[in-house]
Amino acid sequence: MRKDVVIEQAVILAAGRSTRLGELTQDRPKSMLPVLGKPMVVRVMDRLREAGVRRFVVVVGENEGAVAAYLSTSWYPGVDVKFALQAIPTGTVDALKLAVPYITGAFLLTAVDNFTTLEHIHALMDAFDAAPDHIATLSLIPAEPDEIRTSSGVVIEGDLVVAIEEKPAEPQGSFASFMFYAFAPRFVDYLAGVKPSARGEREIVSAIQASIEDGHLVNYATTDWRLHLTTERDLLAINRWFLEEDRDTHILSEIPASVHITPPVRIDPNVTVGPSARIGPNVYLESGATVGPRAVLQNSIVLTGATIPAQQHCDRQIVAHNVRIS
Repeated sequence: MRKDVVIEQAVILAAGRSTRLGELTQDRPKSMLPVLGKPMVVRVMDRLREAGVRRFVVVVGENEGAVAAYLSTSWYPGVDVKFALQAIPTGTVDALKLAVPYITGAFLLTAVDNFTTLEHIHALMDAFDAAPDHIATLSLIPAEPDEIRTSSGVVIEGDLVVAIEEKPAEPQGSFASFMFYAFAPRFVDYLAGVKPSARGEREIVSAIQASIEDGHLVNYATTDWRLHLTTERDLLAINRWFLEEDRDTHILSEIPASVHITPPVRIDPNVTVGPSARIGPNVYLESGATVGPRAVLQNSIVLTGATIPAQQHCDRQIVAHNVRIS
């Protein structure tokens, strides 16, 4: 934890649609997808807590009571978590507006499906702290034009972002902005004036651009790495990243002595593993998963309720109930 934290609050947007995640979100929201034994939303918040954030506002959807239940009963004591309900997901501006009554000062804003390094979070906060007259600090990552067209493009002059556009048809720079932002409290004044986009949503990027046009200064911090959950296979990449960090690679179920483990591996409680199975490297078995005798698993996730039959080989797959995602 940083010793000189200026930003102590974060808003987490967890109410977005999950239409591109197929079978993974049939019986649970995106925010509750597992990352080494914890819901995804909690992994995002864990990283922010490590950076010194102690107050959170989580914007949830109407079917995400499990998020509030988990954070209220199973997360760290001494951390203040408030919830705002976005019954109909109509964009990031509307989601943030619901959090405004709980915002008490400068704050970070991110989404439940955005992962970056602790080092970048520190760099973002440092850049914001160093410019108290600025209204925002943005996260930027080098990107090709096609990548920028599906995210947010920026124009940079020196240390400042002088323009930002959501999904630009003709990108003007070589960086994309992603939703890991630091804002001064006065930024929320720009939310009300944002009009719906062609997609029918009111977007944070439009509020940032309005503040720039109004003469406010916006700086940035860069990183060359982040993970974003946009497809089913991204869940595999996110879990692998955490496995390679080697902090939660525990075996929490009883397994036969004949099972061969190749680290890194995470096995939740209440997992059944048959004799002579071979597990690893880069495997996560969620609570309620079953692995048959002499099965071989590598670079894979087996979710609750799913079974790997005896002697089957599973590599680079997500195995859910009745479906395998390769």
